Amino acid sequence: METNNHSYDVIIIGAGLGGLTAGATLARNHRKVLVLEQHHIPGGCATVFKRDGVTYEVGLHEMDWGTPDTDMKTYVFRKIGLDGKLPLIKLPQAWSVKTESAFYTVPEGRHNMIKSLGECFPDEKRNLIRFVRSLKRSALIAGRLPGDLSFMQFLVFPINRLPRLLHGLWKREHTGQKMDKLLRSNRLKNILNANLPYYSDDTADLSWSYYACAQYSYLNSAVFIKGGSQVLSNALADIIQHNGGEVRTSCDAKQVLMENGHVCGVSYYDKRTQKNVCVHAPVIIANIDPANLFNGKMLPVALQEPGIDKLKPATSLYTVYITFKSAPSKQYALSYSNFIYTDKLLDMPPAKLYPYLKTQPTGERPFVFVDYSAIDSGLTAPDDPRSFGVLTGTSNLADWENLNEEEYKTAKELLAQRLFERLEEHYPGITNLIERYEVATPKTTRRFLRTRNGTAYGFRNTDYVLSGRAPVHSETVKGLYYAGAWTSPGGGFTGAIVSGYRTALEIITPTWKRMMRKTGQLLLFLAVVAALIYAVAAI
Repeated sequence: METNNHSYDVIIIGAGLGGLTAGATLARNHRKVLVLEQHHIPGGCATVFKRDGVTYEVGLHEMDWGTPDTDMKTYVFRKIGLDGKLPLIKLPQAWSVKTESAFYTVPEGRHNMIKSLGECFPDEKRNLIRFVRSLKRSALIAGRLPGDLSFMQFLVFPINRLPRLLHGLWKREHTGQKMDKLLRSNRLKNILNANLPYYSDDTADLSWSYYACAQYSYLNSAVFIKGGSQVLSNALADIIQHNGGEVRTSCDAKQVLMENGHVCGVSYYDKRTQKNVCVHAPVIIANIDPANLFNGKMLPVALQEPGIDKLKPATSLYTVYITFKSAPSKQYALSYSNFIYTDKLLDMPPAKLYPYLKTQPTGERPFVFVDYSAIDSGLTAPDDPRSFGVLTGTSNLADWENLNEEEYKTAKELLAQRLFERLEEHYPGITNLIERYEVATPKTTRRFLRTRNGTAYGFRNTDYVLSGRAPVHSETVKGLYYAGAWTSPGGGFTGAIVSGYRTALEIITPTWKRMMRKTGQLLLFLAVVAALIYAVAAI
């Protein structure tokens, strides 16, 4: 065993967006950080790979981009030095939904959405306004962490945010029941929830508070990172390295070292040097599935967080990656994100639709065709006529796990061909443009991310944003913290980014200290105001 003589303040296991954001935040606050990643590149799901000169985007279809008061991610980017530095491409629409007889566009901008869908569903226009207002009220709660509120925001917090927070904690509504209160048309509900696979596979148990934060931002604006999500991951890694930290790839963490119940380091296997290495730090952040942490090798099973074994992993996705000989957007009336439904499915009540879909073969469920040629994606060279696209829908590891190698290969090919048939029904001749394709399944995701159910989303988002997940700070192991999709606020790019920032802040200055500091400032302010009022009254 080789021992690294460098000592670190924090070691982060896993270079997904949660771990990278935590590392960037800590490094900018003068902590010496080491990030260990078992893959050969950082990023987790926020990565790309090359096929015949075309960049294949692994996970980013579109990233929600909300207003500064509702989207915590925009604040995090500013705090860690990324604000204005990412090449963000604004998408022309949020998404569209197509059936055999109908086509609906959800335009960019919530006001545009209300106008457009209000014309299609005139009896629902007022309800659409109520729907957006309800999204915003919930999103405002999570627009800032309490310790990040400005003085004025903290001053009015008990008036404008605390009641909503307490109401959310008390009600704990799920998306299905909330939407049934706000909207009447099943078709409209399903159009608005076409992008549900980015969160869950059922509105019945999807936390409204989690859904509202993301969906309000999507309806405000959606963006793509030119060149692919690897640009974001590399930018976060650069921040860590430029501030004295390290990001080591191809380094597979094997054990969390402990002394007297407190973490003290990590042993890992360096795939490049083929050596086992020990590194030391008093704080460890786990940006991995907790099941892989408390596996009896990395940490004893007995130390697993209380109740965490009862939480269920979220759904997963399949993806068909496609190189097109030429851009489909030049030949077809396509949106950027095109969700393919049937009239029958679009008119089903959500309470029946999602349980029904779970019983259907993967290839018969709704799916999305993301046509990256509809924007300046940067995934192909400027002089290359080819383009990139993906077909994506919900799937679970159980659909694939018990197949042998030949059966698995055949099942992937059958899925691809069925999806191509369905795509062809809506865009005749489009399959003639396909140059090459490959299929990724939940088994693929599990291989690269090592997550239960092959999910990229962590635990199912069934509860309020502050619960139903791994804690930020371990209750059983001193010095151990969590970041990423498995902790609050949950999965997705925004969830992982916010989780990493939140965890880093907890290490730098615990929440209770920040709250005490702000409360002291508030009390001092109120005392000064009271003194001035008393002085004026005494004159």
